Amino acid sequence: MEKHLRQTRTRTLRNRIRKKAMKQAIREVLQAAEAGDADAVTAGLREAQKAMDKAAQRGVIHRNTARRRKARLVARARELLGQE
Repeated sequence: MEKHLRQTRTRTLRNRIRKKAMKQAIREVLQAAEAGDADAVTAGLREAQKAMDKAAQRGVIHRNTARRRKARLVARARELLGQE
């Protein structure tokens, strides 16, 4: 029982770190898009998508959730940059 609790604590911490990295990458993309920096958006999108895919692969988020978030992020970034 104690081992199970330790494992859960460790996994929760790992998942929280992965989720935080994903959210930070998304935030950076949106900030770059609001600033109108297309190059930073392109680079940031690559990193954000990678972070989302990794989170999905590890089971932190569902793979369909990752796909949906990626699609919405790209759409939002394009909207902010004025690329319809």
